[in-house]
Amino acid sequence: MLTVRAARTDDLGAIVKLERYCFPPEVAFGRSRWHYLLTHAKGRTLLVLDEKDQLMGYLSLLEHRGWDRLVIQTLAIRWTIRRQGWARRLLEQVIREGREAGWGAIRLEVGDANEEAQALYQRLGFRPQQRLPDYYGRDQHAHRLVLPLVSDEVRTLRRQRRSAMHTQPGATKSTP
Repeated sequence: MLTVRAARTDDLGAIVKLERYCFPPEVAFGRSRWHYLLTHAKGRTLLVLDEKDQLMGYLSLLEHRGWDRLVIQTLAIRWTIRRQGWARRLLEQVIREGREAGWGAIRLEVGDANEEAQALYQRLGFRPQQRLPDYYGRDQHAHRLVLPLVSDEVRTLRRQRRSAMHTQPGATKSTP
């Protein structure tokens, strides 16, 4: 039986090992990047673990308040459990929690050659926003995909409020 939990700093070694297994060296995050994601970054990483606590997959997510977006940094599933719905489950959890927390959208980048991932993202409602030539290296193109979590009307109201706060003399921000 597989379970999902939040990553901890003591998961660093297993995460780096799976990262290197799933991605080519020119794309894989190194140990220092993962250490930053687990200890300093605003966001979190979800892990998929088997009954022996062996890492089977992960999804790393950053919060970007300025853009009112969650940004998926990386998503990887070990080949032995691929096509069993674990990537979808991680994404659905992030989408649900993002909506509940009031985030405006979720953004990610996906390689043009990764047709399986593109199909999954499209089924979940992600839409292409921008083409990214040579994003993963020479002739390794990608697309930025975005999934709105709130309606266009709500996004417009939020933008207007932020704009008004930044343009009004003496305006201050308050946090709930």
